[in-house]
Amino acid sequence: MRNFNELVFLTSYRFFFLILMIVIIFFNFLGIIIFQYSRSFHGLFFIFFQEVIDPLSDVFDPLNLILICTLILFININIKRIISNENKLEVIKKNTQFSFKKIISLFNFLSLVCKHFILSLALAGILCNIFKYILGVSRPKYFFLEGYSRINFFNIEHKVSSFPSGHTQAAFTIAILIIIYFNRYTLFILVLAILMGLSRIFMSMHFPSDLIAGAYLGSIVPIILYNNFYREEVEKIKKRYNVNFKDLFRLMYWRIFI
Repeated sequence: MRNFNELVFLTSYRFFFLILMIVIIFFNFLGIIIFQYSRSFHGLFFIFFQEVIDPLSDVFDPLNLILICTLILFININIKRIISNENKLEVIKKNTQFSFKKIISLFNFLSLVCKHFILSLALAGILCNIFKYILGVSRPKYFFLEGYSRINFFNIEHKVSSFPSGHTQAAFTIAILIIIYFNRYTLFILVLAILMGLSRIFMSMHFPSDLIAGAYLGSIVPIILYNNFYREEVEKIKKRYNVNFKDLFRLMYWRIFI
């Protein structure tokens, strides 16, 4: 998978240290300056990010995706027993034009994708919140308006849970997962994830360093999990059957209605 091979460099030690240096520089020298400069932008920028981009965070909320993936896994939990029924199997084969082996492989593929989504979103979110608790970085509006210290170690208060940005982490985790499996519209997906991250600055919830750290964390978790636990089997199925979204949707449709 070409796109995935291009993403693997994100997990390298060199890239980690590069991100670390960038975060340190932004945290200590540039973050506050950039945030304050963003306050001078035209009001249309704030309206765009608050009314158009930020609501997307609710649509693509990790919990929503985890629930959807869990539901798919639950629906297919007895798939082997179902397709052992010749009548039901015949209905699926007739309406999808898939062979028995392809049906089994696609259900297995769907299961792997859902498990990868669930584990990536859950693990990245947990790690993000651990860092938030340990570092206790103040959110901009509380740092500027209420006099909170920049760092408040080991603090669970929402006002000091700025670093890393959870919304940015989630946006990039979802973006990377989509890129891995669908391998299309990569630029559009990444731009959308970046805009979702930038919206947090315009809503006075995060500094630039929070976004950088969140984007990095959100990106590497699904890549590492895929490379170590899912890649071999997923790519074997994709290579054999040229899996696409339409095939999966058609299969799930007839799975539900048989």
